[in-house]
Amino acid sequence: MAIDLLSSGLSAGCFFFLIWRLAEPRNRYVKGPAVFLCFAAVIAGIGGKWDNLPLLGVLYLLLELLFAGSRMLKLYLAAAYVSIRELVRFTFFYLANVSMSSLLDGYVKEFESGGIGASELLEKIAYVEQLYSVIFFTVLNILCFGFLYLYKKQLPRKGLWRSDRTALFYLMIPALTGYVYCILIRNIQMIVRSDEILLLDSEVPLMRLLVPTGSLLCLTAVFASALLLKKTEEAFQKEKEAQVYKNRLRDMEQYIGDLERMYGDVKSMRHDLKNYVADMQLLAEQENWERAAFGEYLQALSKRVDTFKFSYATGNPITDVVVNRQLGAAEAAGIRVECVFFFPKSGKMEAFDLSVLLNNALENAVEACSREAEGPLEISLTSRQQGSLFLISVKNTCTEEPVWKDGIPVSTKKDNGIHGQGIGNIEKIAEKYEGTVKIGTEDGVFVLEVLLKLSSAKR
Repeated sequence: MAIDLLSSGLSAGCFFFLIWRLAEPRNRYVKGPAVFLCFAAVIAGIGGKWDNLPLLGVLYLLLELLFAGSRMLKLYLAAAYVSIRELVRFTFFYLANVSMSSLLDGYVKEFESGGIGASELLEKIAYVEQLYSVIFFTVLNILCFGFLYLYKKQLPRKGLWRSDRTALFYLMIPALTGYVYCILIRNIQMIVRSDEILLLDSEVPLMRLLVPTGSLLCLTAVFASALLLKKTEEAFQKEKEAQVYKNRLRDMEQYIGDLERMYGDVKSMRHDLKNYVADMQLLAEQENWERAAFGEYLQALSKRVDTFKFSYATGNPITDVVVNRQLGAAEAAGIRVECVFFFPKSGKMEAFDLSVLLNNALENAVEACSREAEGPLEISLTSRQQGSLFLISVKNTCTEEPVWKDGIPVSTKKDNGIHGQGIGNIEKIAEKYEGTVKIGTEDGVFVLEVLLKLSSAKR
C-alpha cells in the first residue's frame, strides 16, 4: 500500500510538472496542491489498468475541468505524459528485471545447497520484492521526470503553438505512436501455453534487447518532434527579423532617395535664384512698374519655395519622409488624409524603428483603401504621449470585414511569400519596446493601435 502511494505521488508530480505553465487554470481557485492531489488520486485509483486508456481519458477530463484553453492541447498533454511514462518504464524494465532475477537466483541456489531454509528463502524473496518495488518506482519516476524536464525545455518558447492545431498534431503523433507501441508490448509479453503462462523474453531472449531499444527510439522521436518544432519556430522568427531589417534598409534607401531629390531641387533653385533676383530688380527699377505684377511674381516665387516643405511635419526628418511619402501616395489615390502625428518628445525611440512601424501600418491602410469599391475613403494617423507611454493609431476605411487568422487579418497580397508580414513586423517593434498591438474593426473602420513603452527598449 505504501509503495503504491509513493509511486502514485511521484507519478502525479511528473504529470503536474509537465502541465504547469503550459495549461492555464480556469480560475484562481485552481491551486497547485489541490490539482496535484487530484492527479495522485486518479493515478492511484486507475494505474495501468486496461492499457492505461482509462488513465489517459480521466487525466484529459480533469484537465478539461480544471484548465482553460485548447482541448487539443489538453489531449496532447495527457497523451504525452502516459506515453512517456510507459516508454520510460519499458526502457528501464528489463535492466531492472535482470538485476532482480540475478539476486533471486542467488538465493534459490543458496537454498538448494542447503545454506538457508525454506522460511528464510521466502522472507528474503519478500524483502527483495519490496525493495525492488521501491527502487524500481523511484528510479522510474526520476527517469521520467528527467526526460520530461529535457522535453519541456525543447518545446517552443512562444506560446502560439498551444493554440496551433497543426503544431499540436505534430507533437502528438510521436507520443501516440509510442503509446501504441507500449500497448503492443503489453499484449505480447506473456504467452499462454497449455494453461501455463510464459514470459515472451524467456522464450525469445532477443526481446530483452529489442523492447528497450524500441522504447528508446520512440522516446527519441517524441523528443525530436519538440526539438524540430522549436527549431522551426526559431527559423521563422529569424525570417521575420530579417524582414524587419529589409524594411529598414528599404526605408533608408527611400529616405536617401528623397533627400537626393530634394537636394537636386535645392541646387536647381540656387542656380535660378540669381535670375529671380535680377528679374525683381528690373521690375523695381522700371519707372512705371506695377505693384500688382510685382506681387504676383513674389507669390509665384513663394510657391516655388513651398515645394521644398513637407506637408506633414512630425518633428523628425526620417519620419517626415515616411509620413509624407505614404500619405502623399494616399492623397494622389484620392484618399482623404488626416494626420496629427509627432515624433515622441522624450524617451528612447529609434527613428528607424518608428519608420518601420509607420511604413507597414500606412502601406496596409493605403492597400486596404485601394480595394474599396465605393464610398469616401479615409486614412487617419494620430499619436499621443503620456510620460513614457507612446500611442500610435492608424485608421482606414474598411466596409468589408477582413478574413482573420490567429487574431491577424489575412493579407491579400500574392506577389511573393514575404508579403503579409506587415503586422508581424509591427509586433516585432512593439515587442522590442514591451508594447502591445491592438487590431480590430469599428463601424466600417479598421483600427490599428500600437502602445509602446519608450523607457523599455530592448537592445
